[in-house]
Amino acid sequence: MSVYNSIKLVTSVAVLLCILTLVIGSMLGQPVVISYVETGSMEPTLNPGDGFIAVPQQVAKPVRQNDVVVFQAEELHGGGLTTHRVIREAEQGYITKGDANPFVDQDRKEPPVKSAQIVAKAFQINGDIIVIPYLGTGAEVSRSLLLGFQRQVASLVGSPALIGSQGF
Repeated sequence: MSVYNSIKLVTSVAVLLCILTLVIGSMLGQPVVISYVETGSMEPTLNPGDGFIAVPQQVAKPVRQNDVVVFQAEELHGGGLTTHRVIREAEQGYITKGDANPFVDQDRKEPPVKSAQIVAKAFQINGDIIVIPYLGTGAEVSRSLLLGFQRQVASLVGSPALIGSQGF
């Protein structure tokens, strides 16, 4: 099988899985979000670029030890969304850690994560996260291609208003 055919097959399976997940989630009355990780902090569970099914916290079961959560960090990544595992619950909030990290996030000046900061939980079956390989990589490539296309069109018509999320 050629590299092109392999990429085509992986992409087709990923798209089909995403659509199926969204449809099943809708049928069950549980909104489902597809997300991905950008760094290696969750390896080997999630490699950079791997996608996963994220259940919004409003409809997810309560957070427990060993759950993988997506939370709005205060210090990590400049305050962006972070996907890490809950190690334990403390009086002030949850103690979190990337699987590949030798230290907890709170050793890096991230305060304990409060319930209000948790955006979603990774969907797990028997403790295993449903991983969608290369989903994030595909999303980033698609985003780069779209942005390049937007820049080309914007330069042709002379309007920067066509670039970014407010563009096409």
